[in-house]
Amino acid sequence: MDERPPGGPQVGLLDLIEAMRTLRSAAHPSQPDTGVVTDARGAALAILTPDGTFVSANRSASALLGYSSAELVGKRLDDLAPDDFRAELADELSASAAREFHSFSAVISGRTGHPTRLALHQQRLPTRQTESIVLLTLFEEPLIFEPRSADPPKLFDASERLCQRYLMMGQQKERQRLAAELHDGLGQALTLVKLMTEDALMRIRRGQVDDAANLLDATVFRVRETIGDVRQICGELRPLMLDKLGLPAALGSLCRRIEHGTETMSVVFDCDVVDKDVPEHLKADMFRVAQEALNNAVKHAEATEISLSLRRDAGGLLLTIQDNGIGYENHPLATEDAYTTGLGLIGMQHRVEMHGGAFSIESSAATGTRVCATWML
Repeated sequence: MDERPPGGPQVGLLDLIEAMRTLRSAAHPSQPDTGVVTDARGAALAILTPDGTFVSANRSASALLGYSSAELVGKRLDDLAPDDFRAELADELSASAAREFHSFSAVISGRTGHPTRLALHQQRLPTRQTESIVLLTLFEEPLIFEPRSADPPKLFDASERLCQRYLMMGQQKERQRLAAELHDGLGQALTLVKLMTEDALMRIRRGQVDDAANLLDATVFRVRETIGDVRQICGELRPLMLDKLGLPAALGSLCRRIEHGTETMSVVFDCDVVDKDVPEHLKADMFRVAQEALNNAVKHAEATEISLSLRRDAGGLLLTIQDNGIGYENHPLATEDAYTTGLGLIGMQHRVEMHGGAFSIESSAATGTRVCATWML
């Protein structure tokens, strides 16, 4: 493998954003004959080298493949495929390396060992090193329907019956994904807690009280981790604050929590929209976009002031997050952590644009970063 500079290939954030827009345009023509299941977390995105080695992956891609983001870095994609499908996947990856954009299907097993056919869309990303090539990769689960009776195949239909079928298949995919997380994650964690508790009981009966106490301390830690996993899964399916408070109140609560979690940052929330004015199918995505933008500003922008605004705008809704931080223009993405941040931002872009919205980022060292998302109603 070619040597790479420390920290990996350097990719500009704005180049990453534009690559996602180009990828979506090429992957989804206006009249597709297939649908896709979008995970509750958003788009499953990764950055791969031409030979299929993971440079970075976001949480959606990691969950889809059954690994953590850190575990995927350095793995080869063809190693996650069943033996009978590795050669086919290697050929497709080779084709991607020679093109600006390439879309194909592949069978991937991931950690669970259950083969699943996924649609992969790969867009070449420009880097600061001319000899280095990386590919922005979007993983999707295609839904392909048989033609009805003897009729010729039809393009995607917006009829109520077909929409219901799409919805049912999407729900089934999400149930399968959730079942895998509960079984492989929470199920194993609870089994470990059970075994540790039984071990502690046996030590107590043998009079090994100190050893049992240490083991119970470790068990309590595991229980806390498991509770956190449960809350994370529930929050990814739908943030609880949305149902309890409504979107405007949930955004206000998010701003206060961000501000209270830092010592030197002021977070201002401005809203002239009431909850009933926001379509239900947009609420979760709007909350996720705001959450991701605020978290990025806290972690990476070195900002002291952030403003979040949700307002009516020419027949639509405009969500704006502005900070006074250092901006992105002179900070190429060269580390795994930075790549993950970039993938988070284009995940936000995907959430907005898949509902017909418009997404933009303006960033400089002089003015900070401004994230805007607009949805027409």
